[in-house]
Amino acid sequence: MPELLFSRILNGILAGPVTALLQLIGIHPAHPEAPIPDHVAHHAPFPCLHPEFPLKTRIEPQTGREFEIISLPQKDGSFVASVVEAPEILVYHRSRKIAEETATKRFLKTPDPHAYKSHPLATTRTVTIEMEYDPEAEVFVTYVRELHRMSSYGDTELAALDNTAEMIRGYIKSMEANRKKIPLTPSRLANLKRLVSAA
Repeated sequence: MPELLFSRILNGILAGPVTALLQLIGIHPAHPEAPIPDHVAHHAPFPCLHPEFPLKTRIEPQTGREFEIISLPQKDGSFVASVVEAPEILVYHRSRKIAEETATKRFLKTPDPHAYKSHPLATTRTVTIEMEYDPEAEVFVTYVRELHRMSSYGDTELAALDNTAEMIRGYIKSMEANRKKIPLTPSRLANLKRLVSAA
């Protein structure tokens, strides 16, 4: 039975017509539900789908974090795997698959420097969050333009946005408790409350 992803895809799409064509010319495949063998994948237009291809693009399903893993054979028959985005991670193992999986696990335990890009405050149009790096304080500083340019900070972009969300929650709570007007339309305010509660 075919084991390669590309072979499985081809068989999933073309098994019926290929089996019918082969039987029409007198060839009876051993596996009619998967008549396209793995060696076809070696001549396929997508070599990156082959498990022995050294460079693979991965996406972590829960966070959507993208990275590339590279694994190369060593003279002793083992493999070394690393992550392109974190070349300091090196894993040696006799199995390419285990080396790649171990390197992937180590990488996913490291902080994602681009996680802030998917933060609710980074993607919203409800308010404008401006961010800059302060080299003297060595922190990222945020400003909320529509809320009197209120400001917060954090050691990373993500921490700065998390702190900004907390600051906005406190601001809204205080303004509402004191019956003061928040300079946003009711729909924008409702949307902002939803965003900062999710952050």
